[in-house]
Amino acid sequence: MIKAGVMLMNNRGPDGQPTDWKAELAAWKKLGLEGVDIFHRMLENCNETPASIKVVLDDLGLEPTVFCVPTDFITPGDPTLFTKSMDTIKYGIDACGILGVKHLFSHGGQHQNEGEEAFKRYMEGLNKAAELCNEAGLIFSIENAGKMCNNGDSLVRVLKEVKQPNMRITFDGGNFITRGDEPHTAIMKLRAKVGHVHVKSHVPAPPDYPRPYKYCPTGEGHPDYRFIRDMLLEVGYDGWFSFEPEGGFDSKWEQSIATVVQILKEVR
Repeated sequence: MIKAGVMLMNNRGPDGQPTDWKAELAAWKKLGLEGVDIFHRMLENCNETPASIKVVLDDLGLEPTVFCVPTDFITPGDPTLFTKSMDTIKYGIDACGILGVKHLFSHGGQHQNEGEEAFKRYMEGLNKAAELCNEAGLIFSIENAGKMCNNGDSLVRVLKEVKQPNMRITFDGGNFITRGDEPHTAIMKLRAKVGHVHVKSHVPAPPDYPRPYKYCPTGEGHPDYRFIRDMLLEVGYDGWFSFEPEGGFDSKWEQSIATVVQILKEVR
């Protein structure tokens, strides 16, 4: 059964100002929210720990879904980055144990780097990180994002290059669109190895807009998350669809979360 989650990336509301994130989670729980992606940076910013956020979620009746850590296995010039990133992976593995989750997600490095040499460095780091996660009984994933590993074909290559059975893809429907790839095509290539889904949606922007796409509420625009849901159900996916609270007021966070809940409720 696929469940409805949200990405707890920071403590900011759609207006960009600090918000009472605990109250927000409680309100979203009433909409049908079931789980929360925990980001290490959010914990740091709010003086929380994996143990303390677990208490918060338990009190709210919400499940932790995945633990998310920033790494950079790619950027050249600083030999300490790789070691620091591996230490962060080890911390993330410990955090997963505290939270009781079986999935570690790594983000970072993809946005600033590109090219074949950078890709090789990235694969070296991902192989080592996935190996550590495998030893701990965890799945490990990256998302499609930034300048590297941002489309279906490049992620298929990642899955071939990382020689660990626990390597997965966190499928971000909106990120495919912003990088000029078709998410409906990408899901067909990747669905057997999808470990998590990030939900955000876009519509073509008006001519004077700074980007070619702008955010919109889930259920409008593209991609069609019912299509993605059905393609994943065909291969037995039983993970999470986690709404990504970005896009300010354009993506209407409460409406989007309620829509994700409805999309999943239809197949229960």
